[in-house]
Amino acid sequence: MTTDSAKLPRVIAALHLLPSRESFRPDFYPLNKIIEHALLHAQIAYDGGVRGFYFQDVNDTPLAPHIAEHTVSHMTAVGKELRRAFPDASLGVCLMQHGAKEPLEIANAIGAQFVRIKVYVGAMVKAEGILTGCAYEAIRTRHHLNAEHIKILADVYDRLGEPVAHVPLPEMCRQAVDFGRADGLILTGRTPEQSIRMFDEVLPLKLNVPLALGGGVSMQAMKFFVNRANHFIVHAAFIRRGIPAQNGVPVEWDVDRVRELVALAK
Repeated sequence: MTTDSAKLPRVIAALHLLPSRESFRPDFYPLNKIIEHALLHAQIAYDGGVRGFYFQDVNDTPLAPHIAEHTVSHMTAVGKELRRAFPDASLGVCLMQHGAKEPLEIANAIGAQFVRIKVYVGAMVKAEGILTGCAYEAIRTRHHLNAEHIKILADVYDRLGEPVAHVPLPEMCRQAVDFGRADGLILTGRTPEQSIRMFDEVLPLKLNVPLALGGGVSMQAMKFFVNRANHFIVHAAFIRRGIPAQNGVPVEWDVDRVRELVALAK
């Protein structure tokens, strides 16, 4: 494991925020309930041994073509409360809308340690259209913020899209690190088998940055990844159905599931 890898926890819990008013969904929640939901799940993860979180506005769909001002203010408010409640945890930011400037600005404002950027180099077709890499924007923004301490974790071939031109995975990873100066890479296939193949292609390159499994983590598959990945980004594996709501917000995670996965990741 590299030096940079050691600075982030082995398991990072992905907090999926409830839909906001600006999603225009009929089942939106007010900001205070979104914050309450995020804090509740962060506490469940923390009680289960997790010491790293990132939060993402996954339910605010369809996505705007650019990161909107209300997204920045909304995410900043959530992040400040997470930082206040868990001062000793590593904290990260990920926006569904594409871009690098705003997530880095949010991370800087709330004292976060990292950002996750889904299309960092190259170009991909996703539900919202064609997205192009934003490595230059990320490095430029981080420099102007004097925020080199904020790590950039870059997805390579995010599983929710298709590359415009399929450059081989090892070459895209080299570009993300050598051209884009990413501090870590996130690999996620559409199946555990595909994820395994991705790690096995990239590990021999010895790029000297940590590799994270970005999704699809399960108790059963952990034995295949425990010696491949430096970090595990987890949401679904913590879910237990049928937990009663608390104070009007849904409860999805189970602390025993969190403990089990944290133990497997050691």
